[in-house]
Amino acid sequence: MTEQHPVPADPSWNEYGAEEWADAAFGAMRAGGVERLYFCSGSELSFYQEAAARARSREWPVPKIVTMVHEGAALNAAIGDTMVSGQPAATAVHIDVGTFNYGAGLHTAWRGGYPVLMTAGTGPRAYPGSMAGARESAVQWVQEPRDQGEIVRQYTKLDHRMEHQDNPGLMVSRLLQVAMSEPKGPVYLSFPQETARLPMPGSTRYPTRDQLGIARPAWPDPADAKRTAEWLIKANNPLICLGNSGRNPASVEELVRLAELLAVPVLDTLRVQSINFPSSHPLYGTGPQPKDADALVVFEAQVPFMPPAGAPAASTKIVWVDPDPVQSRYKTMEFRADLWLPTAAAGAARAIYEAATALLTKSDRSRIADRRKRLEERKRELDDASEALALEAGKRTPIHPRWVGYQIGQLLEPEAILLDDALSSSMYVRAHTERTQPGTYFKSGGSAGGWGSGAAFGAKMAKPERDVVLATGDGYFMFGTPLASLWSAAHYGAPFLTVVFVNRSYSTGTIGLKHAFPDGEAVGAGDYEGGLFDPPPNFAKLAEAANGYGEDVTDPEQVGPALRRGLEQVRNGSPALIAVQLPTLVEEMAAG
Repeated sequence: MTEQHPVPADPSWNEYGAEEWADAAFGAMRAGGVERLYFCSGSELSFYQEAAARARSREWPVPKIVTMVHEGAALNAAIGDTMVSGQPAATAVHIDVGTFNYGAGLHTAWRGGYPVLMTAGTGPRAYPGSMAGARESAVQWVQEPRDQGEIVRQYTKLDHRMEHQDNPGLMVSRLLQVAMSEPKGPVYLSFPQETARLPMPGSTRYPTRDQLGIARPAWPDPADAKRTAEWLIKANNPLICLGNSGRNPASVEELVRLAELLAVPVLDTLRVQSINFPSSHPLYGTGPQPKDADALVVFEAQVPFMPPAGAPAASTKIVWVDPDPVQSRYKTMEFRADLWLPTAAAGAARAIYEAATALLTKSDRSRIADRRKRLEERKRELDDASEALALEAGKRTPIHPRWVGYQIGQLLEPEAILLDDALSSSMYVRAHTERTQPGTYFKSGGSAGGWGSGAAFGAKMAKPERDVVLATGDGYFMFGTPLASLWSAAHYGAPFLTVVFVNRSYSTGTIGLKHAFPDGEAVGAGDYEGGLFDPPPNFAKLAEAANGYGEDVTDPEQVGPALRRGLEQVRNGSPALIAVQLPTLVEEMAAG
């Protein structure tokens, strides 16, 4: 066996207790802001459990191990955790097979920009008996891929296999530094068990994530801020388009201040993943579409409009604000802009506000006041129309999804956290669940089904004092191995309410089929095989199987009472699921 030596380290780094390399790596996670490790057991991952026990007995700070029973649910839980906490979360899974079981959660983590530290063990390859952690089981010969990190490389900012020459604390801190620096995103670290079990001299030195430092977005050039302000002031139909700016809660206040100063209406794009602007504000949703705007400022959005039909005129002044404004993670981008500002929304909004304040004339203020009055009246009209549509939907049998969205809105407290994975019913959820506080509404940020259940559990772990409600389509719900998340929610006393929109349909195989082949033989014959799963599973029984509360609803008058019963169960400590039976999407299309 090779003689072991202490790992040399910069004397300015912090000293931490450690007896094995796993102690240093695990401690560096906690020092880097990771409070929870969502853990799926694997034969080579026992070093984590031993390190946790050793840390408890010696009072060394390490993340809490959270038992998960499926890797996909674990990754989505970590996403939900970091989504609401603003700090990184971590996962641990078994070798390459557990990494494969992360599944579509990899897409969500990457496209949503979530700073998750994904970890996995690797199959040992040391000769049997040559060192601690060496091969000792026949299965371990099949647990060595050529390059385990390659599995996730397209969906991470950085990946690394821990080697014996590494300072384990430094490498963890470095990965967390990269994950938390803009544009944020997941990273991947694999541990050979031989390396994880190497001895340490009793202590080790390494820098924390914050000592290495997290890169901050640049402040916009004052000349660019002034030019943007001038375009907004002079415009007759200015518009602010928001995408994912609300992932930084501080941006909401800055954007409200800017919009109010200039009475610029604000529009969320079709793909949002958080509260960007209070939905009850008179400037929200009351302005022109992008194609009708003569000055457009886009804040952190991938697709602010659908070209070419939705594109602004060639004369429209367009400013694009994003830490990565040219969207370098995407090969093909068709959008143009007059200014590309490589900064986050909060700083840009503040700089534009300050520039505009110095530029406004008395005539400008009068014209802006007139526009503000018109938009306030427009907001009242839109709110009244929305309320009328919901009440009318409540009279319909079978239950209309708009009525379910409306009843969820009636249920939610202002600080409750709503996760929207409702897909074809999402428009109704957003229309009627008024969200005004930053950090109270989330979508996945990707296009993968199955995010919701795990994310709701992780959100509740991070914010145990808040109500957490998941609105989900039945198809997406099944994609997410919900039994695993519901079990963990019951086990850890971290319950959440799931509302399942049961339409027994995939929008892709029903609405999508009709859109692609409106005059085709399938639509003509009413043959939607592959797009329907009717009758559906009994989702209420699934919740009961996971030691939770389940209820099935078919009567419109019972939607509100059922949701209230479910939330009462959650507040009493039990995860709850309300399955609301809706028409299929084929029936909805036939009804017009």
